Formats: sequence, C-alpha cells, structure tokens
Amino acid sequence: MRSIIDRQLFSSCAKTGALGLAALIGLAGCTAGESSPGTVTTGGSAALNGPLVFVNNTGDRTLSTVALRGDSGNFVVNTLGSGTPGVFGNVALGDMQFSLGEWVFVNLGATNQVATIDPLTEATPVHEVNLTAGTRPVHLYRDPTDREVMWIMNDGNNVAGTLNQGDDLINCNNPARVGGPVEGGSVTIIHNSHLGPGATPPTVERTVCVLADGHRVAAFSQPTTADPSIPRRVFVSSSTGGEIAVIDNTPVAGANPDWRLIDRIDLCDQNRENALVPPLTPATCNVESGVSTTPFTPNNSNPHGIRFSALTGKVYSIQEHYRTIVEIDPATLAVTLVADLSTTNYTAFGISPDGRFLLLRGSSAAPFGTRLGIIDLSVAANSRTIRDLTIPELDGAGPGAFRFTPDGQRFFIVASNTSTTKKDFLFAFDTANLTANPPSMTLLRSIGLVSTLDGRHSFDVLAQRPSGTPVGTPSQATYLVVSNGTDNSVSVISAADYRIKQTVPVGTTPGAVMVYYPGSVAAGGQATSSLTGGNQGSLVPLLPERLDDHGMPE
Repeated sequence: MRSIIDRQLFSSCAKTGALGLAALIGLAGCTAGESSPGTVTTGGSAALNGPLVFVNNTGDRTLSTVALRGDSGNFVVNTLGSGTPGVFGNVALGDMQFSLGEWVFVNLGATNQVATIDPLTEATPVHEVNLTAGTRPVHLYRDPTDREVMWIMNDGNNVAGTLNQGDDLINCNNPARVGGPVEGGSVTIIHNSHLGPGATPPTVERTVCVLADGHRVAAFSQPTTADPSIPRRVFVSSSTGGEIAVIDNTPVAGANPDWRLIDRIDLCDQNRENALVPPLTPATCNVESGVSTTPFTPNNSNPHGIRFSALTGKVYSIQEHYRTIVEIDPATLAVTLVADLSTTNYTAFGISPDGRFLLLRGSSAAPFGTRLGIIDLSVAANSRTIRDLTIPELDGAGPGAFRFTPDGQRFFIVASNTSTTKKDFLFAFDTANLTANPPSMTLLRSIGLVSTLDGRHSFDVLAQRPSGTPVGTPSQATYLVVSNGTDNSVSVISAADYRIKQTVPVGTTPGAVMVYYPGSVAAGGQATSSLTGGNQGSLVPLLPERLDDHGMPE
C-alpha cells in the first residue's frame, strides 16, 4: 500500500464545482475529523473537480468511475479491475459504500474480502488493498453514529449440504463443535480515518459471530434530539435462524472489547408457525432470547429487512414468511406487532428520511403493477393503519428499487425487469402530499430509459445543498444516474426537467451505480435507497434496494 502519511490533505470543507451549464453548486460543509483545515488544490484530483459515479460492471467484473459534470461533458475517468486477475481478483463486485474519511469500499464475496479505494489523492481513483473480512461478505453499511466505521455482513459458507453451511469459516468455525450446531455467520467492523497527514488506512477492528445462519441485514439505533437516552446498538437479522443479534455500539474503555454481542432476539411466533403452508414446516417455538452463547433453534420467520426511525426511536423489522412488520424498542428489546401484511400485496418496506413513514411496496397480478402504501409512525401506535396509495402510472410496471432524496421531497422508483408491458422506466414523484388525507404522491415524469434486452437498470441520485443556503440545509436532487444493463452504458438525467442529457459508455453489463462527492457524508448528501426485503414469488432480486447498498441484491 502506498504511504498515506505522505499524501496531501484534501479538505472536504465547502467549495464549489462546475456542474452542468448553469449554476455553481456548493458541495458540502466541512467533514468532521480533519486534523487541519487543508487547502484544496486544482489540477490534481478528478473528484475535486466534481462528483464521481462508481459503476459496477457485472459482465467484466470491473469498476468504472465516471466524472459527473452535468448536462454534458460526462466521461469515464478510469476503470479498475481490468486485466488478469486485476486488483479485484476477477471476482464479482458486491456492495459499494464510502465513509466520512472519503474512502470507498467494495465487497468481494468470492474472496472473502473488502476492497479499499482512495478516490481523492491522485488524478483518478486508486485501488489500495483488499482487507480480509469473513466468509462471503454480502452487504456493507456505513455506521451512522461513527461514519468512519463500516459494517460488513458475512453470510457464511454457501455450499449446500456441507457440515458448515452458513458458517463464517474464517472467524466463527469452532472446531470443537464439528458434527454439532453451526456457529453461523458474522459481521466485520472496519475503521478508517481521513485521507492525508496523520491519517490511518482502513483496518479490520473486530469480527462478531452472531451464532445464526442466513442472509444478514442491519439497522443502527442512536440517540435523537427528542430522546437522547436511546442506546447506540446494531441490530443484525439472520434470515434462516429467524433471530436478530444485538451488538453494543458504544465505545468501551478498558479491558472489555468494543462491539460486544449483548443480546439475541428470537422472533419465533407459534401461531404464525402453525399457519404456515408447505413447503414450510412449522417449528416449535421455545423462549431463547438472551445472551446465550449457543445457537438457537431456527424458526421460519425469515427476517429480511430492518430499519431505525429517527422519529420514533424504534427499530422496524419485516418477517417475510410471517408477513409481519414488528417494532423493537432499542432499550428494552420489547417486540410489538406493527402491521400484518398477510391480506395485502405488500412484500417489502422502506422508511422515509425523517423516519415518519414506513413505505410499503408490492405488486398485484390483475391488473399487474407496482403497489405502494404507507404507515404513518407519527400517530399513536394503536391508530397506525396501512394506507394504500393510488398511482395508476405504476400499472404494468414491475416493482423495483426506490430512493428518497435526503430532504424527503422527491421519491424515485425504477421499473424492474419482471414486467413485460412497462419496462425501461424510472418514475419521479413529489412527496408533498404524503401527509394529506388521503395520502398521495404526484408524478413529475415517467422517464423513458435506454432500452435493454432484460430491462435491468440501477440508479443513484446526486443530492446537494443548494448554492447559497446555510450549512445544514437538506440536500436536494440535482442529477440522477441510471445504468443500462445490456446497453453497457449509464445515462445522466437532470432533476430540473427529468430528461436524459447524456449517455456514457462504460464496461460490460453495468449494474449498481453509486454517486460520490467529497464531503457528501458530512453534508448528509446521499440519497436513501431504503427498500428492504421483497424476494418472494416472482420478484427476482436484481437491484440494490436498501440504505447503504450499492451492489448486492437484497
């Protein structure tokens, strides 16, 4: 690895960069944690001349970087991973995310690693080193309480029928239990500091074994202005085990290690187990929640989506087989039913940036189309109901990934490739009327995308604080970038009129895209990709569908 100490410090303090043909847009407020104010130089870093778009080319297993300049002048800066075996070892790229310290991270599931990329110091982004995580890292999160910390979800060995299927063979495969209960997957915690003098490169701090199998997703509870007593905890669900691990996320001084497993929530519900139909076999529930260091008896709840609400201070988890959403108190770990989805079309949920609305997503067969609904968390718990949104423009469109802008004023959803009648579309909505009675969203435009053979598109949003507004002003959408699978390109769409301004060739079969600019974490400028769950039936998971996911499907 090149010496980070010798690098020039690039501050993420407020600066302006040309974007498009019209206005200068302020990029961000100062990033916390810089050791000195620093001075931005010109002529060096591509990132400092404007935002960048990282594109996961699933066909040739490379990562393209596109300079996002606006209505025109967008171009490929460089492509990492080309050649044999390339810096990524010629394996498929997974989730992407970036930290407060301006590092970019990419999961490499097949090699049990996380790639680290410096997007600022050189004229083009530079791959640094691949860090060892756990067996098969899938999802990757930036910790909202310490935004220099990254959490990697290790789903474990996926070889069906093997003794240690589901185990993290690197960190959690206990030889003493060969032939006995599995140890399960894990989460790995990586920390970094800012780029520049005095900084340290990303390092693996700790791996926590969660003693359960299955796909893993996470939510982070933290103190709010309304309730500063909410504990800092990480809630990690395991789909096959049917439980949620609770990890202490408060730094601990002295002999006790940080990031301790402090509890596990058994989600088994006997009534819902008894109501399951083949091929699912009902489990017998027993009370196993607690800090037990042995695996629990698995159940069929299948938790597969989890969110923290800054409004209520509670965690929300969807159980796909039970067809329920529950609320968890981060302090007491009490579990309360919020919604029964069994009589609805909804199979997935997300949350608005302010934490007020659970946004439900599903599809109907006749007529075929995407269905959206909301649960208003601002009302008393005993008054919360599912309220359907009537959006005829989504008829004929398969349910795909969605994103809110950080200010919550815009909502975007892409048509998935499950549709044969309306595909290659991105829909832009105004959300002002979500608070109305009845709630609704106003369609701003149905954006016709570049035609692809499979209808596969992923997208991200460039969201920035308007020029001249005070620090802390919520970021608004300025541009959207959409990948066009079999067209081997990405399209740049202006949020001024929601029309494609330029289409840029990239690598083979581009999938996930991630918009980055220096200081965007500090400014809260990243759009919320907040869909969780939803893999039942014919919904083929092909798009990144959750906060901090830019790569792996849910």
